[in-house]
Amino acid sequence: WCLDRLENHDLGDGLMLPPAMLRFHVGESPSARLFLDSGRKLSRDIQAALASIGRPFAGFDAVLDFGCGCGRTLIWLAREHPRMALYGTDVDAPAIAWCRLHLALAGFAVNSPLPPTSYPDGMFDLILAISVFTHLDEEPQLRWLAELRRILRPGGVLLLSLHGAQSWTALPREDLETLRQRGFLFKTSAKLQGIVPGWYHTAYHSRDYAERTFGRYFSVLSYREADLGFQDLVALERRA
Repeated sequence: WCLDRLENHDLGDGLMLPPAMLRFHVGESPSARLFLDSGRKLSRDIQAALASIGRPFAGFDAVLDFGCGCGRTLIWLAREHPRMALYGTDVDAPAIAWCRLHLALAGFAVNSPLPPTSYPDGMFDLILAISVFTHLDEEPQLRWLAELRRILRPGGVLLLSLHGAQSWTALPREDLETLRQRGFLFKTSAKLQGIVPGWYHTAYHSRDYAERTFGRYFSVLSYREADLGFQDLVALERRA
């Protein structure tokens, strides 16, 4: 896309670029170019990860982007798969309101900070949760794992990202010790203070903790370290 089209918020094909504040909410930057480039890369990385476990994106029927924000990833997935039944949900009500007005490519809903969602049992066969469990404390994570299992069909896939070991490099020694002992750390971020609510900051996981804990709800299909930028990518399957 040319620069003047970006400045006019027109993506072509009847799609609009979200306003700067909504772009900041999903990428911590108002940059239009970063919003578009990161969304395109996320779409490609998600599809590559699914292909690597023998579950190509095109083989799914109903896909939920859990924590969709203002559609950064869905825009690209819809471009490549225009007939796919796509859905997005997020706690960010202004982002969802904008999506409902400007993105006819998916069905959008607002979810509360804690379950349940309004979706019926087994509605989806693929759920994406990118940069969601990277920001929730342990107890909300466990509740959301149970809820996502509920709305996923047996045999369906949950693909989520985590702050694994590649994300720990700047952490102080005491935080690293917590991760070694417990495998989980929830840390308030000064960068996000006043921008996001107190329950939505930064979470870190060890691979052992993730596989052990998530394995209580799902079968672990794959764990790919630093496969989504610096985030780990975990593929889970709902057992019958």
